[in-house]
Amino acid sequence: MAAAPAGRHSGGTDPGDNRTGGVEMYSDSVLYTIGTALNRAQDSGVAVQILVEGQWLQGQVAAVDGHGVVLHSEDFEHAVIRMGSVSAVRVFAPPPNRSPITSGAHPMPAGASS
Repeated sequence: MAAAPAGRHSGGTDPGDNRTGGVEMYSDSVLYTIGTALNRAQDSGVAVQILVEGQWLQGQVAAVDGHGVVLHSEDFEHAVIRMGSVSAVRVFAPPPNRSPITSGAHPMPAGASS
């Protein structure tokens, strides 16, 4: 999927362009993946929901690696989920820290080289 992550914008005249009062742009370049979200949830001890084949499973991350995740619930149950089966993750915590770009900055024009 080539779309920009939520809260980000690739520039241009899109309605979400920060210059038009749309989505706020951020200066970090961290790729926030499902694995990153699960690792941070595990480190923070926060609950998550994981979408697996149309079903949301909820609990806390007991373990996670590149192959799968172990999700445990308060009902003394756990699930072992293959990472390839995970479609989405909801983390019950604020998003990672992001610092807004100063108001005078704007995206580079399309076709500009660095």
